[in-house]
Amino acid sequence: DHQPKGDSSSNRVTVSQLHTRFASIQGELKRVLDGINEGKILSSFDILSKVTDAVVVSCEALGLASEVPVVETFHRDNFWRALNQCWLVALQNVSAARADEDRLREEHILHLKESVVQWGNKLDQYGLVDYEMGFRESDIIDSLDTILRSVRAAEAAAAEAILDK
Repeated sequence: DHQPKGDSSSNRVTVSQLHTRFASIQGELKRVLDGINEGKILSSFDILSKVTDAVVVSCEALGLASEVPVVETFHRDNFWRALNQCWLVALQNVSAARADEDRLREEHILHLKESVVQWGNKLDQYGLVDYEMGFRESDIIDSLDTILRSVRAAEAAAAEAILDK
């Protein structure tokens, strides 16, 4: 009889609690995408980071870490697809910031990269990184690297324009 790591009666949650938690996560992901559409890039990434962190920290309790889903009607691959899609859509739209204070700056991008690597390290113990079912760490890091290069190039160009005056 194989028991998943860390599975104990105190760790178990009811099916209704899981449905409530996943509905809450989906609601937060929708808030992220709505914020991106409104040009609120920085606050959207703040929400997305908090949601991702909560998912990673609660991975076992949410039933995402075990081979057998805790809730039979729950499709984990759809969950991961939604989370990854939210990340990738948000990253594709970082230039849509409507105001200067909504922009991602170099320090924000570096912090996001650090967080993504930490989440990947934690999820890797469950085999939930860069596979069909799991967190697409490498795609997200690649996007962040591209954005970082773009931000640095724009900052360098702006500094050069000031010097040329």
